[in-house]
Amino acid sequence: MKNLIRINIGLLIAFALFGCQNWFDIENKNTIEEREFWKNEQEAFMGLMASYSGLQNHGSMGGNSAAQMPTRSDIGRPSIWNDQYVELSKLLFNDNTSIVKLKWADLYTTILRANQVLDRVPDIIEISDESRELFLAEAHFIRGICYYWLYSTYNHGSVILHTTVAQNKEEIAKPLSPKEEVLELIIRDLTYAQERLPETWEDKYKGRATWGAATAFLGQVYINEHEYVKAQNEFKMIIDREDLYQLTSDISWNFDKEHEFNSESIFEVSFSDTQKPNGGGVIVDGPTGTEGTRRGVFLAPSGANGNRLSMPSYWITMLFQKDEMDPTDPRNDGLTHSLRSQYSIVMADDDFDYYQKEPRDVHGTFKNKESSYLRKFQNWWDEYEALGTKTVSGINERVIRLADVYLLYAECLIKNNGSAGTFEAVHYINRIRTRSAVMPLDHNEYNTAEKLMDHIMYVERPLELMFEGHDTRWIDMRRWGKIKEQYDRLAKKKYYMNKQILYELPEDATEGPNGEAVIQEFQDASASYTPDYHNYFPIPIDEVLSNPNL
Repeated sequence: MKNLIRINIGLLIAFALFGCQNWFDIENKNTIEEREFWKNEQEAFMGLMASYSGLQNHGSMGGNSAAQMPTRSDIGRPSIWNDQYVELSKLLFNDNTSIVKLKWADLYTTILRANQVLDRVPDIIEISDESRELFLAEAHFIRGICYYWLYSTYNHGSVILHTTVAQNKEEIAKPLSPKEEVLELIIRDLTYAQERLPETWEDKYKGRATWGAATAFLGQVYINEHEYVKAQNEFKMIIDREDLYQLTSDISWNFDKEHEFNSESIFEVSFSDTQKPNGGGVIVDGPTGTEGTRRGVFLAPSGANGNRLSMPSYWITMLFQKDEMDPTDPRNDGLTHSLRSQYSIVMADDDFDYYQKEPRDVHGTFKNKESSYLRKFQNWWDEYEALGTKTVSGINERVIRLADVYLLYAECLIKNNGSAGTFEAVHYINRIRTRSAVMPLDHNEYNTAEKLMDHIMYVERPLELMFEGHDTRWIDMRRWGKIKEQYDRLAKKKYYMNKQILYELPEDATEGPNGEAVIQEFQDASASYTPDYHNYFPIPIDEVLSNPNL
């Protein structure tokens, strides 16, 4: 699908997004007006691709969102020099915070484009019935997931609903809808898509929404509403389709460019570093924008042409260090850390090269008490990346993959069946662990609902899914009601670094064994966290000031 989003639709679609001439005092004779567009199947397809391209934007699944949002949770820590990341990690965000405004604007832009498809495609004469039905199903899917992300992110789920293209300022300035109405629209959109989308696409169309993508998103919606029976049913439909979805044999295939759209991928957002390479890393419509993501530049260390704006937290770095390797698996011979660890983060004593060097020899790494960096979704294998020849990455964002569904399904088994559900849940967890040569769980040890849920919450999901999806970790912690408890627990932990390696100390320690300085994290978040204020972003100030109905 990368070749689909690359279509230069800017000149045709950008004007269609603002097609109501009564908003302007002077008509621009050089524009392509909306009435001149949406005439045939090709133009309908271009409009649909404009909707998909909205998912690339920085506020939806693009670089800013992918790099910055994890610092609001227990898995990310910011660089010391970037205020935006530091403020998010300390829960100092407000209605004027950059990411709060950017995410709102980009998601509603994408909703507008999907609504254009839904409004105009039914009236197009020069289009086949099959294409019309598919385009509408895809537009419902895109609108559904954008509203799901808004619902999951802002104002406890109460946001503005736009189900048609506004024809005047009054229709734009709508009041907030109750969260129940927003949820109803999300489920209706995703169900519509689920019932009409194909199970697969031919290779040239890979990346377009499928039945599996709509089903997996429905499962996510239900589990976050604590509708565990409904969620389990949706996830089970995915799991039962082994002809469509299987875990990859190598976990790294989920994070690189070579193995995109693999058997484990359920939905991913496409990026390219070869289309419009001179776009300067800014994703905008037309020839001046890029089709790449800035995630790589934002997260790589300076010696690899990066800004290291966000890094794995000390807590999850230690968790990766403790990821227990299976001594009977020959893939672990001679390794210091697990395969899952080494394909997710980089530490100074890793076994793999990092940008063609030993990790500790990459210039600009492991200073300022930085204990690890992200390997996942990075071009760490590319020697040219470190030479500064690339400003964007073409690695797709995997939004949902089968391992995520396995873990969510295991959670449903426990919630619906208590300890009786642990045997089957352990089976699916062990599929994930075995894939990465990690020691399988012993069901005799994890045979109670409480113990296995603790493992899912504080070991398996953070290790497997760190920095993935749309704000996955924060939404998980909020669903479990564990944000405050986790912040308080982690704020007490103490660490020190020796020869660029992180070690943990007892809570009563005042220095390391050789006088090393004690380092800690999450004290500010622990002290300031208030559920009513911090669980969701507020409505952005731009919307409040411009909308008289708020």
